Amino acid sequence: MEIFDYKKVDANDFFSSKPFPNIELSNFWNDELLEKCFFEIKDYQHWDGEKNFFAAKKRLYSSNRKLFPENVKKVFDVLCSSKFVNWLSSFTNEKELVADHNLTASGISSVGRGGFLKIHCDPNWNPKMKLYLRIIIIIYLNKEWKDNWGGHLELWNKEMDNCVKKVKPNFNNMFVFSNNGKNYHGHPDPLNIPENERRNNLIMYYYSPYNNSVKENSRTTIGELSDYKQRKIGEFGFGYYLNKLIKKIVKLFNFSI
Repeated sequence: MEIFDYKKVDANDFFSSKPFPNIELSNFWNDELLEKCFFEIKDYQHWDGEKNFFAAKKRLYSSNRKLFPENVKKVFDVLCSSKFVNWLSSFTNEKELVADHNLTASGISSVGRGGFLKIHCDPNWNPKMKLYLRIIIIIYLNKEWKDNWGGHLELWNKEMDNCVKKVKPNFNNMFVFSNNGKNYHGHPDPLNIPENERRNNLIMYYYSPYNNSVKENSRTTIGELSDYKQRKIGEFGFGYYLNKLIKKIVKLFNFSI
């Protein structure tokens, strides 16, 4: 069984997409393999935890690769392979890409009814790997996803005044996008799905020694949190301001050591 189809991807398609370089790639993975992954995650018990705070609700996550089910492991083996990294580099033009082998940030994500992930950009610097975040890949495992369920990945411009693109979390849709410290994305509205459904996907991060972050938001501090953004004032409530206070404390602490 061929797990992944290393079809040629045009770099122009990646770099011409707005609001930051991105591309949707459908049916590059073996359908049977991803279907097995879907059912494995449905019965999965080894979650690291569930995110429930102002910017994320009902979001189960797992990054313990040793405990992953058999077919999920196969996908991550491919994602971490030199062959895949070279293929990814061929259209993203990235140099010296390094896969997140130990899943310091990558892994399995599963969001239930009413869950969401607010608009954000991820930490630019990974203190465990001592490298900069360059590329993010999301592989969707949801069959027959309905539009009225929501859960589309939204891409916003850096001014946070326009949602430029929405990506439906369809089965065997792989979304690849770049990081520049302003790549605001998320699925910010509560999922309107049946109780027995979940928004399941696999996430993989790729790093390099090169910093691609825009100057006004380098975000390279050790301990830096994700940068969450409100679409309108008051969207986050009290938790948002608490998070900002924590960021300031972390920044002061790092400055003092």
